[in-house]
Amino acid sequence: MTDKLRNKFIVTALVSVFALLTAILAVINFVNFSTVSDQADRVLNELVHSGGAFQDNFMPGGDRNPMGGGRPVGPDSPELGMTTRYFTVDYDNTGSAVHVTLRMNAVDQTAAVQWADSLRNGKNGWTRTYYRYMVWTDGGGTHVTVIDQSRELSPSYRVLIGSIIGVVVGTIVTFLALLGISKAVVKPIEQSDRRQKRFIRDAAFEIKHPITVIDANRHILETRHGVSAETQAIDREVRHLTKMVQGLDSLLLLEAAEGKPTRETVDMSSLLREVGAVYVPRFGGARKQLTVAVEDCVEIHGDRGQLADLVDIALSNALQYSRSYAELTLNRRGERVMLVIRNDVDVPLEDGPMDSVF
Repeated sequence: MTDKLRNKFIVTALVSVFALLTAILAVINFVNFSTVSDQADRVLNELVHSGGAFQDNFMPGGDRNPMGGGRPVGPDSPELGMTTRYFTVDYDNTGSAVHVTLRMNAVDQTAAVQWADSLRNGKNGWTRTYYRYMVWTDGGGTHVTVIDQSRELSPSYRVLIGSIIGVVVGTIVTFLALLGISKAVVKPIEQSDRRQKRFIRDAAFEIKHPITVIDANRHILETRHGVSAETQAIDREVRHLTKMVQGLDSLLLLEAAEGKPTRETVDMSSLLREVGAVYVPRFGGARKQLTVAVEDCVEIHGDRGQLADLVDIALSNALQYSRSYAELTLNRRGERVMLVIRNDVDVPLEDGPMDSVF
């Protein structure tokens, strides 16, 4: 569960950061390109009001705004007429090109006319990436003016490319940072989940002992005094508690199937003594004997809950199928740990008692 939670945290945070960076950089680039477009349109308006060509004595600004208001419609630089790269193609009322004003080295007059022909049905916009155009009319016919904005657009495109690289790099750096941060963020939840599972496992384990003692005493009472309403009531409650414990065990098994087992250092000596203390009275109630011989300080690496379940299953089978006794032994042999559960099964065997070795 914690791995899924960690992955979900990383994905959610990464998507959020990516969306935030993309939104910020999109706004920056939108404003940047909008500013360039507005600047280009102001230059085009200056050209329109100059008749499609800047004169030698051209001065920008003045009360020449076609929308009125008396404010300048173009950049205020006096060198605008000399620095703007443009061409204007004039068409008569029949649609024939009658005049070309060319102040651009990128095309010749023939190419300029062909280019203008392709733009005549438009109104205003961008063409060939770096060029801004405007189609305008007067009493003499239609005119197409195209200005070169490559010098003005180049910084904007560099900002755009830098923004894309920034988003990619920022996303990668954020991902790497989240890999480390997510461990610290999820760790308290992981510890809480582990404590919860341990509590459920320990509760189920601890409840089994009194249930066993109560059930064994019930058997003794029924043996001595016969079945009564009281012993039957005890039997019903024992069955009810047993179902509750089985439900807890099923919950632990379900969670174990969904996630990886918890690996930890397990004190097998302490674990087997606890399990043995539960089963000794159960064997006594069944008029059988369980001998527990456990070496001290034997530890292994594994999942404590699953190891306890393994021993519980083995002893439960020994209690059910043995004739008179069972032995639970744990010792260390070199680098190996030997866990042996021996019992005289209630089935004829040529080799005698059956051993379960783990």
